[in-house]
Amino acid sequence: MSRVETAFFDALCVGVRGGELPREYDLTADEWEDLLLLSSEQEVLPLVYDAVCSCSSFHRIDRERRKYLRDKALSVAIRQIVQTNEFLNLILHAHEKGLDPVVLKGITIRSLYPKPMLRPSVDEDLLVPSGEMRKYHDFLVSEGLEPDDKELPPDGAPELSYHRPNSPTYIELHSTAFPSSPAYGDCNEPFVGAAERSTEVTIEDVTMRTLSHTDHLLYLILHAYKHFLHGGFGIRHVCDMGMFAEHWGARIDAGYVMAQCEKLHIGRFAAALFRICEEQLGFGDLGLFPGVEVDTAHLLDDIISGGLYGANDINRMHSSTLTLEAVASQREGRKRRSALHSVFLPRKDLDGRYPYLRKRPWLLPAAWAQRIWKYVFDRRGGRVSASESLKIGRDRIELLKEYDIIE
Repeated sequence: MSRVETAFFDALCVGVRGGELPREYDLTADEWEDLLLLSSEQEVLPLVYDAVCSCSSFHRIDRERRKYLRDKALSVAIRQIVQTNEFLNLILHAHEKGLDPVVLKGITIRSLYPKPMLRPSVDEDLLVPSGEMRKYHDFLVSEGLEPDDKELPPDGAPELSYHRPNSPTYIELHSTAFPSSPAYGDCNEPFVGAAERSTEVTIEDVTMRTLSHTDHLLYLILHAYKHFLHGGFGIRHVCDMGMFAEHWGARIDAGYVMAQCEKLHIGRFAAALFRICEEQLGFGDLGLFPGVEVDTAHLLDDIISGGLYGANDINRMHSSTLTLEAVASQREGRKRRSALHSVFLPRKDLDGRYPYLRKRPWLLPAAWAQRIWKYVFDRRGGRVSASESLKIGRDRIELLKEYDIIE
């Protein structure tokens, strides 16, 4: 790793686990800038800024630039405080209405951090019975939230998302732990009956239902795996796994977690995640995948270069069609399809992304045209390189092979 990356992990260890960096920690002004840029890309700026601001060499950065970075980190923290308070009120109001959702990750993980408001989060996820999606829809609307897709009927929908106007509050409802997908739909199997196995946690005097500790750690691993196939995931996800495994280790059935990962062909991938927790993030032996020797260098590089959800590079995001198809074809025991097939998908696979197809299926060619346009230009007007997307996709398929996810 470079000096900047090494310093980034040192600072992240402090932000995640407490303590402080030595005041004499020595970086140039440019290196500090690069470190904070990396922190922003990984969306952990508040955690890192809080750790580095007392270092004497940090003041080599221009005073106005330091103020800008401080204000940016502070605004993210304030946004998180508002989001947390609004979510806690929503849970209280839901209970008053007789609704009792299972909270996935989000606030239940942030609360484990030394300073929870410094761990940024975009949304809160709720697992609810599929037959109650309408009830939760009506409840959220009554609380002033608006559905992102106003044309999607709530009854029977596998996933719905809501936002509160002029507020950071963003809620996603899920009737299953993971979306239906040929590549990772089997990740739902371990969560059959998860609601019945759920437990309770109390955060800021509000008690809520969440997954059992064993199910929750497995969910965190599989959530990272899903995003890995879609283009990547950030170091924040790995921090969450380390925090959760360390805090709840005595109540986690590690043998069950490891067996399920092996069954889903991601044992070496999961082992690499916990090696990163132990080697780069300062966690002790977490008791997961002991004795599994795995090289973390390529996965760590993938995490750092991709940013959160692989969003650093539009070509990388488009390359996910190759990684998803590589896994899906092996799981289904068929020959891998060409990249072109992912553009011209059947209507049933495009309904969620292009809602107008539900009422006007004859517009399928228009949806294909939109997809082709997306492959040429991203939403900011940036050019997409088909050759670069293919190269990234092929490189990431080699990463899937390295961790035995595919042969």
